[in-house]
Amino acid sequence: MGRQKDPKQLEKMMSYILGRRPDEFGLVLNDQGFVRLKDLLKAISEEPGWGYVRKSHIHKVLMTSCEKSFVLENDRIKAVCRDDALNPEEEIVPPKLLYHCVRRRAYPVVCRQGIIPLGQPPVLLATTEELAQRMGKRRDPAPVLLTVQAQRAFEAGLRFSKQGELIYITDHVPAGYFTGPPLPKEKKKEAPKSKKEPVAIPEDLPGSFTFDLERSRALQQQRLKRKGLKKEIAWKKDVRRSKRKR
Repeated sequence: MGRQKDPKQLEKMMSYILGRRPDEFGLVLNDQGFVRLKDLLKAISEEPGWGYVRKSHIHKVLMTSCEKSFVLENDRIKAVCRDDALNPEEEIVPPKLLYHCVRRRAYPVVCRQGIIPLGQPPVLLATTEELAQRMGKRRDPAPVLLTVQAQRAFEAGLRFSKQGELIYITDHVPAGYFTGPPLPKEKKKEAPKSKKEPVAIPEDLPGSFTFDLERSRALQQQRLKRKGLKKEIAWKKDVRRSKRKR
Protein backbone atom coordinates (compact mmCIF):
# COMPACT_ATOMS: atom_id res chain seq x y z
CA MET A 1 0.00 0.00 0.00
CA GLY A 2 1.40 3.40 -1.01
CA ARG A 3 1.62 6.49 1.12
CA GLN A 4 -1.73 8.17 1.75
CA LYS A 5 -2.19 11.53 0.06
CA ASP A 6 -3.26 14.76 1.66
CA PRO A 7 -7.07 15.28 1.87
CA LYS A 8 -6.64 18.33 -0.36
CA GLN A 9 -5.31 16.10 -3.13
CA LEU A 10 -8.27 13.79 -2.76
CA GLU A 11 -10.60 16.79 -2.90
CA LYS A 12 -9.02 17.89 -6.19
CA MET A 13 -9.36 14.38 -7.58
CA MET A 14 -13.06 14.28 -6.62
CA SER A 15 -13.65 17.72 -8.18
CA TYR A 16 -12.06 16.59 -11.43
CA ILE A 17 -14.09 13.38 -11.59
CA LEU A 18 -17.48 14.74 -10.53
CA GLY A 19 -17.20 18.24 -12.01
CA ARG A 20 -15.31 17.78 -15.26
CA ARG A 21 -14.61 14.26 -16.56
CA PRO A 22 -16.68 11.46 -15.00
CA ASP A 23 -16.64 9.66 -18.38
CA GLU A 24 -12.86 9.32 -18.20
CA PHE A 25 -13.36 7.15 -15.09
CA GLY A 26 -16.31 5.15 -16.46
CA LEU A 27 -18.97 7.11 -14.51
CA VAL A 28 -22.23 8.69 -15.67
CA LEU A 29 -24.08 11.35 -13.68
CA ASN A 30 -27.86 11.12 -13.21
CA ASP A 31 -30.22 13.97 -14.08
CA GLN A 32 -29.34 15.79 -10.84
CA GLY A 33 -25.59 15.30 -11.27
CA PHE A 34 -25.24 12.56 -8.65
CA VAL A 35 -23.33 9.27 -8.76
CA ARG A 36 -23.40 6.50 -6.20
CA LEU A 37 -20.73 6.96 -3.55
CA LYS A 38 -19.56 3.34 -3.93
CA ASP A 39 -19.10 3.85 -7.68
CA LEU A 40 -16.96 6.92 -7.03
CA LEU A 41 -14.88 4.96 -4.52
CA LYS A 42 -14.29 2.18 -7.04
CA ALA A 43 -13.24 4.65 -9.73
CA ILE A 44 -10.78 6.43 -7.43
CA SER A 45 -9.28 3.24 -5.96
CA GLU A 46 -8.55 1.93 -9.48
CA GLU A 47 -6.10 4.78 -10.05
CA PRO A 48 -2.41 4.11 -9.25
CA GLY A 49 -1.57 5.38 -5.77
CA TRP A 50 -5.22 5.78 -4.74
CA GLY A 51 -6.06 2.20 -3.75
CA TYR A 52 -6.21 3.08 -0.05
CA VAL A 53 -9.24 5.39 -0.37
CA ARG A 54 -12.30 4.34 1.65
CA LYS A 55 -15.60 5.94 2.55
CA SER A 56 -14.02 7.45 5.69
CA HIS A 57 -11.58 9.43 3.52
CA ILE A 58 -14.45 10.86 1.48
CA HIS A 59 -16.29 11.90 4.66
CA LYS A 60 -13.11 13.56 5.94
CA VAL A 61 -12.91 15.64 2.75
CA LEU A 62 -16.56 16.67 3.16
CA MET A 63 -15.99 17.74 6.77
CA THR A 64 -12.72 19.61 6.23
CA SER A 65 -13.52 21.34 2.91
CA CYS A 66 -13.98 25.08 3.39
CA GLU A 67 -15.58 25.54 -0.02
CA LYS A 68 -18.35 22.96 0.46
CA SER A 69 -17.69 21.67 -3.02
CA PHE A 70 -19.80 18.50 -2.73
CA VAL A 71 -23.28 17.41 -1.75
CA LEU A 72 -23.90 13.96 -0.22
CA GLU A 73 -27.47 12.60 -0.17
CA ASN A 74 -28.58 8.99 0.42
CA ASP A 75 -25.16 7.54 -0.42
CA ARG A 76 -25.00 9.59 -3.60
CA ILE A 77 -22.57 12.43 -4.18
CA LYS A 78 -22.24 15.30 -6.65
CA ALA A 79 -20.03 18.31 -7.25
CA VAL A 80 -21.64 21.70 -6.66
CA CYS A 81 -19.84 23.20 -9.67
CA ARG A 82 -20.00 21.11 -12.84
CA ASP A 83 -18.89 21.67 -16.41
CA ASP A 84 -21.76 22.41 -18.80
CA ALA A 85 -20.31 19.79 -21.16
CA LEU A 86 -21.55 17.14 -18.72
CA ASN A 87 -25.15 17.71 -19.76
CA PRO A 88 -26.18 14.74 -21.95
CA GLU A 89 -26.33 15.31 -25.70
CA GLU A 90 -29.59 13.82 -26.93
CA GLU A 91 -30.34 12.10 -30.25
CA ILE A 92 -26.72 11.91 -31.34
CA VAL A 93 -25.25 9.78 -34.11
CA PRO A 94 -22.86 7.28 -32.50
CA PRO A 95 -19.57 6.08 -33.94
CA LYS A 96 -19.52 2.90 -35.99
CA LEU A 97 -18.40 0.71 -33.07
CA LEU A 98 -18.82 0.94 -29.30
CA TYR A 99 -17.91 -1.49 -26.53
CA HIS A 100 -19.63 -3.02 -23.53
CA CYS A 101 -18.76 -5.74 -21.00
CA VAL A 102 -21.12 -8.24 -19.40
CA ARG A 103 -20.64 -10.79 -16.66
CA ARG A 104 -19.60 -14.27 -17.78
CA ARG A 105 -22.62 -15.92 -16.16
CA ALA A 106 -24.98 -13.51 -17.92
CA TYR A 107 -23.39 -13.83 -21.36
CA PRO A 108 -25.58 -16.72 -22.69
CA VAL A 109 -28.73 -14.80 -21.66
CA VAL A 110 -27.42 -11.58 -23.25
CA CYS A 111 -26.83 -13.44 -26.52
CA ARG A 112 -30.52 -14.39 -26.58
CA GLN A 113 -32.18 -11.27 -25.11
CA GLY A 114 -29.74 -8.49 -25.98
CA ILE A 115 -27.98 -6.01 -23.69
CA ILE A 116 -30.41 -4.64 -21.11
CA PRO A 117 -29.80 -2.33 -18.11
CA LEU A 118 -28.73 -4.01 -14.87
CA GLY A 119 -28.96 -1.92 -11.72
CA GLN A 120 -29.13 1.38 -13.60
CA PRO A 121 -31.60 2.79 -16.15
CA PRO A 122 -29.39 3.11 -19.26
CA VAL A 123 -26.89 0.83 -20.98
CA LEU A 124 -23.45 2.43 -20.93
CA LEU A 125 -21.25 1.99 -24.01
CA ALA A 126 -17.60 3.01 -24.14
CA THR A 127 -15.64 4.33 -27.08
CA THR A 128 -12.62 2.16 -26.21
CA GLU A 129 -12.17 -1.47 -25.23
CA GLU A 130 -9.99 -0.45 -22.28
CA LEU A 131 -12.69 1.76 -20.74
CA ALA A 132 -15.37 -0.90 -21.30
CA GLN A 133 -13.20 -3.49 -19.55
CA ARG A 134 -12.50 -1.10 -16.67
CA MET A 135 -16.23 -0.61 -16.15
CA GLY A 136 -16.97 -4.32 -16.59
CA LYS A 137 -14.38 -5.43 -14.03
CA ARG A 138 -16.33 -3.62 -11.33
CA ARG A 139 -18.95 -6.38 -11.62
CA ASP A 140 -16.84 -9.35 -12.80
CA PRO A 141 -13.06 -9.91 -12.53
CA ALA A 142 -12.99 -11.31 -16.09
CA PRO A 143 -15.99 -9.87 -17.98
CA VAL A 144 -16.95 -10.71 -21.56
CA LEU A 145 -16.19 -7.89 -24.00
CA LEU A 146 -18.85 -7.17 -26.65
CA THR A 147 -18.45 -5.06 -29.78
CA VAL A 148 -21.62 -3.10 -30.56
CA GLN A 149 -22.45 -2.11 -34.15
CA ALA A 150 -23.78 1.22 -32.88
CA GLN A 151 -24.18 3.00 -36.19
CA ARG A 152 -26.10 0.09 -37.71
CA ALA A 153 -28.34 -0.03 -34.62
CA PHE A 154 -28.92 3.73 -34.92
CA GLU A 155 -29.98 3.33 -38.55
CA ALA A 156 -32.42 0.63 -37.40
CA GLY A 157 -34.08 3.08 -34.98
CA LEU A 158 -32.07 2.77 -31.75
CA ARG A 159 -31.58 6.15 -30.02
CA PHE A 160 -28.30 7.25 -28.42
CA SER A 161 -27.22 10.06 -26.13
CA LYS A 162 -23.74 11.05 -25.03
CA GLN A 163 -22.16 12.22 -21.78
CA GLY A 164 -18.62 13.50 -21.98
CA GLU A 165 -16.27 12.33 -24.68
CA LEU A 166 -16.01 8.62 -23.96
CA ILE A 167 -19.45 7.26 -22.98
CA TYR A 168 -22.63 6.77 -25.00
CA ILE A 169 -25.98 5.84 -23.50
CA THR A 170 -28.93 3.86 -24.85
CA ASP A 171 -31.94 2.04 -23.41
CA HIS A 172 -30.95 -1.39 -24.73
CA VAL A 173 -29.08 -3.13 -27.54
CA PRO A 174 -31.06 -5.92 -29.26
CA ALA A 175 -29.46 -9.25 -30.09
CA GLY A 176 -27.97 -9.14 -33.56
CA TYR A 177 -26.33 -5.73 -33.13
CA PHE A 178 -23.29 -6.88 -31.20
CA THR A 179 -20.67 -9.59 -31.39
CA GLY A 180 -18.64 -11.43 -28.79
CA PRO A 181 -16.61 -14.60 -28.27
CA PRO A 182 -18.17 -18.02 -28.92
CA LEU A 183 -20.43 -19.32 -26.20
CA PRO A 184 -18.81 -21.94 -23.97
CA LYS A 185 -19.86 -25.47 -24.84
CA GLU A 186 -22.08 -27.18 -22.32
CA LYS A 187 -20.48 -30.18 -20.69
CA LYS A 188 -22.21 -33.43 -21.62
CA LYS A 189 -23.39 -35.46 -18.68
CA GLU A 190 -21.60 -38.80 -18.50
CA ALA A 191 -23.84 -41.88 -18.57
CA PRO A 192 -23.71 -43.88 -15.33
CA LYS A 193 -21.20 -46.66 -15.53
CA SER A 194 -22.87 -50.09 -15.75
CA LYS A 195 -21.56 -53.01 -13.76
CA LYS A 196 -19.20 -55.14 -15.81
CA GLU A 197 -20.49 -58.64 -16.51
CA PRO A 198 -18.00 -61.50 -16.19
CA VAL A 199 -16.36 -62.25 -19.50
CA ALA A 200 -16.84 -65.82 -20.71
CA ILE A 201 -13.61 -67.45 -21.85
CA PRO A 202 -14.13 -69.33 -25.13
CA GLU A 203 -13.54 -73.06 -24.86
CA ASP A 204 -11.56 -73.25 -28.03
CA LEU A 205 -9.07 -70.57 -27.03
CA PRO A 206 -5.54 -71.78 -27.98
CA GLY A 207 -3.56 -72.97 -24.95
CA SER A 208 -6.65 -73.33 -22.74
CA PHE A 209 -8.73 -76.30 -21.55
CA THR A 210 -12.00 -76.90 -19.73
CA PHE A 211 -12.04 -79.00 -16.57
CA ASP A 212 -14.77 -81.73 -16.72
CA LEU A 213 -15.44 -83.00 -13.18
CA GLU A 214 -17.53 -86.07 -14.24
CA ARG A 215 -14.96 -87.23 -16.76
CA SER A 216 -12.23 -86.83 -14.17
CA ARG A 217 -14.10 -89.11 -11.75
CA ALA A 218 -14.62 -91.81 -14.41
CA LEU A 219 -10.92 -91.81 -15.28
CA GLN A 220 -10.02 -92.14 -11.59
CA GLN A 221 -12.27 -95.20 -11.26
CA GLN A 222 -10.69 -96.75 -14.31
CA ARG A 223 -7.22 -96.28 -12.81
CA LEU A 224 -8.35 -97.95 -9.56
CA LYS A 225 -9.80 -100.97 -11.48
CA ARG A 226 -6.56 -101.38 -13.41
CA LYS A 227 -4.55 -101.37 -10.18
CA GLY A 228 -6.88 -104.05 -8.66
CA LEU A 229 -6.63 -106.18 -11.78
CA LYS A 230 -2.86 -106.02 -11.72
CA LYS A 231 -2.79 -107.12 -8.07
CA GLU A 232 -5.13 -110.03 -8.84
CA ILE A 233 -2.97 -111.23 -11.77
CA ALA A 234 0.18 -111.00 -9.63
CA TRP A 235 -1.47 -113.09 -6.88
CA LYS A 236 -2.51 -115.85 -9.30
CA LYS A 237 1.01 -116.01 -10.75
CA ASP A 238 2.46 -116.51 -7.25
CA VAL A 239 0.02 -119.43 -6.60
CA ARG A 240 1.01 -121.13 -9.86
CA ARG A 241 4.69 -120.85 -9.11
CA SER A 242 4.24 -122.40 -5.68
CA LYS A 243 2.33 -125.40 -7.20
CA ARG A 244 5.07 -126.02 -9.75
CA LYS A 245 7.69 -126.18 -7.06
CA ARG A 246 5.79 -128.95 -5.33
